[in-house]
Amino acid sequence: MNSKSHSCTTDEPDNFPAWCPLRTFCVLLVVFLVALLFHSDLAPLEETHWDAVIYVDISKRAAETQLLADYHQHAHEIPLEPVGLLWHFTRIGHVLLLGEVARLFGTTETALVAMQWLYRVFMALGVTLCIVLSSRLVVLFRPNKPDSIWWAGYFLGAVFYIASDSYRGLQGHLLSEPPAFVILALFAVMLVRAVERRSLAVGAFAGCLLFLVFFIRIDATLPGIIFATVLLAALIMSRKFDAVPSIISAGLVSLFLYLVYAWWFFPLVNLQTLANFSTAAKELFPGPPAMSLFSIAVAGGLLWVGACAAVPMWRDPLVRFALVWLGLALLPMMIDSLNWRAVQARMGFDIVLPLLVLCGEGWSLILRNFIKQRKIRPLLIALGSVMVLAFAPYSLIQQETRNLVINHLPSEIHKYLFPSLLKNAAIAPVSPYQDSRLGLLVRPLSERRTFEYSKMRALGDYLYVPERPAYLLWPGTKVLHLVQLEDYVGLIRFFGKKYPENADIFLTKLPNKDKTIPCTARAPTMLEPLVFCSTLVYSDLQVLRKNNIPLYILGVDGYPLPDMPQLKLEVLLSEPPFVLYGITE
Repeated sequence: MNSKSHSCTTDEPDNFPAWCPLRTFCVLLVVFLVALLFHSDLAPLEETHWDAVIYVDISKRAAETQLLADYHQHAHEIPLEPVGLLWHFTRIGHVLLLGEVARLFGTTETALVAMQWLYRVFMALGVTLCIVLSSRLVVLFRPNKPDSIWWAGYFLGAVFYIASDSYRGLQGHLLSEPPAFVILALFAVMLVRAVERRSLAVGAFAGCLLFLVFFIRIDATLPGIIFATVLLAALIMSRKFDAVPSIISAGLVSLFLYLVYAWWFFPLVNLQTLANFSTAAKELFPGPPAMSLFSIAVAGGLLWVGACAAVPMWRDPLVRFALVWLGLALLPMMIDSLNWRAVQARMGFDIVLPLLVLCGEGWSLILRNFIKQRKIRPLLIALGSVMVLAFAPYSLIQQETRNLVINHLPSEIHKYLFPSLLKNAAIAPVSPYQDSRLGLLVRPLSERRTFEYSKMRALGDYLYVPERPAYLLWPGTKVLHLVQLEDYVGLIRFFGKKYPENADIFLTKLPNKDKTIPCTARAPTMLEPLVFCSTLVYSDLQVLRKNNIPLYILGVDGYPLPDMPQLKLEVLLSEPPFVLYGITE
């Protein structure tokens, strides 16, 4: 047997991988399983972003109503604002996906568990596809095929990302990022494959995937366009003009699908609406530049260590390609950060693709130098950096940094560092809740909320009695460092009464936080038999007593009771920290 067959290598890209197929498959399978199971200790809605609970509430509508048809029918009536119905529509593919799970399992705890595992699979597949993408890019940019050290470096980089808090914040959480991440990675793989084969058909399929990203999460389309643009520029600079039509076919197909989609749902996704939506949405969430830049760093997690090790290789065509790709992917978030617009860690999911390429190349270089040249210093420095980033006590660093800024830096600089200054014109006190998470690159507590959905299910079972209308008075007051109760109220609705078959998307917003609107201004209906309100006056109470409609009061530890007249209350149901009260005569 000659050396070529022994090493399982070949000069034909179509017969890739160069490594033995069985070993390649085993590496990818191990990466997938590690990514799937590494954070399996998380329960549904544990340590998640607050948006996840909103999507759970909307998934009930998607499961029990004709949501997409209603958007088409009422498109001209929907306010073109960055909240409510239009915002939901910009993630409609994600909403419909959760809705299908809820349709299959019902609006139950089982559905939440099924949603969680589905989204775990999405993230695990996404990471695995990133390694596949890297292997395809090697074939495209280098004459040498990947060897065992290359695969070991990428395996190490993937494991470090999986261990990062940024991955923990996406893996299994019911946000739009996981499905967008896996489709974006698949789009990149198929586009590179189209270039390799000079195939218009594969390019057209990649264009369909790019539109699917748009359908799932509209703003995730930009990273796909950036990748296609950088790849196109690299091909042109390499004078591989015969591969250009493959990318053009992808762009034309995705553009055609977008035009059909925009026509069918006009004016919800026409370009002017999207531009206005993006501008208004960013203005709704201001944030100091330092916090946003830190969130971008958190999004990359431990990938930054290996990526930094790859920078000295910038003359290598693959590394240079990944650096340009990463720079362009970072640019929109950097601009937003420097313009005082809040950037959250989850929003940087798209930088993982170029970062993982750089990280894998960096660790491959470190391992190659150690194995073949016995250079141990780069390996120790890299591993030491990973240990510091992974195990340094975040709470201690946060506290010491805060004290240093307040005591030693000029007050003019404080506004660039503390988000509370934007809201209260004063630096907020230290949170009484100690953050026990280890690691410097961890999400803030505001992006790691835990929602005890089982307690909301118990409340929903009690409140939603068939054929019985009722009112629920809940505390509308926001308390610093505590979860917004509006999210919990949405969970009550998820476990509540099924929507009628003819219900559409124009449901009364739940809950009503406007204290200027009387509680009884809204009446129970077949669609919404339980009315939520946050303020009760004596005239409301008289109306309820006259019509013999029960009133319940939701109390929560740490929150003041809702605004209401002096009433004698009795405990009906206790699910700490929640207590459901009734009125005693």
